[in-house]
Amino acid sequence: MKKARLPIIPTGLQGLDNVILEGGLPQYSLNIVCGPPGSGKTIFCYQMLFSNVGNQNKAVCFSTISEPPIKTLRYLQQFSFFEPEKFKEHIKLRDLSTALKDVKEGKGIEVVINFIREEIEKEQASFVLIDSFKAISSIIGGQDAMRRLIYGLAAELSVLQCTAFLIGEYTENEALIDPVFNIADGIIVLSSDRKGYLRRNYIEVLKMRGTDYFAGRHRFLIDSSGVNVYPRLRPMEVPIPPEACERKRIKTGISGLDKMTNGGLYLGSATLLAGQSGTGKTIFSLKFLDEGARLNQKGLYVSFEETPPNLFSLAKTTGVELDRLIREERVILRHFSPVELSVDKFHYQLISLIKENKVERVVIDSISDISITIADPVNLRNYLLSLVTQLSELGVTLLLASEIPEERFGITQTQLSVVIDAIITLRYKEADEMIKRVISVIKMRGSNHDKRIREYEITDNGLVIKE
Repeated sequence: MKKARLPIIPTGLQGLDNVILEGGLPQYSLNIVCGPPGSGKTIFCYQMLFSNVGNQNKAVCFSTISEPPIKTLRYLQQFSFFEPEKFKEHIKLRDLSTALKDVKEGKGIEVVINFIREEIEKEQASFVLIDSFKAISSIIGGQDAMRRLIYGLAAELSVLQCTAFLIGEYTENEALIDPVFNIADGIIVLSSDRKGYLRRNYIEVLKMRGTDYFAGRHRFLIDSSGVNVYPRLRPMEVPIPPEACERKRIKTGISGLDKMTNGGLYLGSATLLAGQSGTGKTIFSLKFLDEGARLNQKGLYVSFEETPPNLFSLAKTTGVELDRLIREERVILRHFSPVELSVDKFHYQLISLIKENKVERVVIDSISDISITIADPVNLRNYLLSLVTQLSELGVTLLLASEIPEERFGITQTQLSVVIDAIITLRYKEADEMIKRVISVIKMRGSNHDKRIREYEITDNGLVIKE
């Protein structure tokens, strides 16, 4: 028997609807949105309302003593999702402070419930928002009164067929003891932590009755457009092919390396280019994209530390006309500051660029900047595994540049070798009272390769590997 699916209301937040939730929130559900002050709870809820209200769906938003309606309106107008006509016609602000004052004077919690019901019926509202719901408990007399209020309110909202959002400054620990969480259909937590001088925001669905959801914390950012959710990566399930097929190879642009790898890199593979500072990783990467452009394979160069002017200058010294390739739209160059890097946002920007421009070769210079952002080795491995898998499914050949310590390889200790198809190292060695550069193919999954350490030089034509 096929499972009946609950009617879904999209939140309008693409990452939340498409990845974390099964399209949105269940219709007529009672949802609690909690988090510390300043975490974006009010912006998050109003953004969902503006995405859904219209002639057939109106909303009533109740404010308590914590946030006057005029103050809420003033701040909402700063966001692009705010539409004056929608607000005027379909969203009504109401103040609960008078009804709460009557409760405090001994008239009973029914005063609050009746006031909410009357306003919903008068406006024929489909959505209800109460901000802040937690502030009510300090007025009406503690947990027993809150329990009666939430049960009575839930019953009324069910009869009135409303989708409700209760905003509160609750912590995750309070979810275990506060009665409001027992009756809730959905619980969404907004939180943050600090890394250096930057604060990172997270969203997490703790509970959502009747639907499945992608559990755990996910990054979100707030800008002039409102809340933008960037779900964390999870490994894709790779389909099993009906039969084995021969893998295609692509040239790297460095003829000596193509010989060492027995014909070039595999199409759709991920290669770690690990090298000490000054060994030519960037030059190697530019030649890789230049060769792709020659073969009509569009390339993308992602830079974290090297600025575009520096890349242009470096490219000219090795015979790569990077500026021309960019003008002809055969190579795309994107620079991201490593100081405020959000890896989840970066991932979605990367995938969007690849799909929109049909990119076939990608260079990320360097993976070390991502490693700093994701300090935990297990999380870094999972992130890279998800990234490599998704790019492989898109048919992209990926080159990841990375710094290695001066005196040792240090590659397997990072656990990157597990998710990488090939590893190429560039390093220095002392010989005949001179510093020389040497290249090695440490690993090449599914292929034989040259095991020797080969000397190379950086010339006007890029890297030249000696015989």
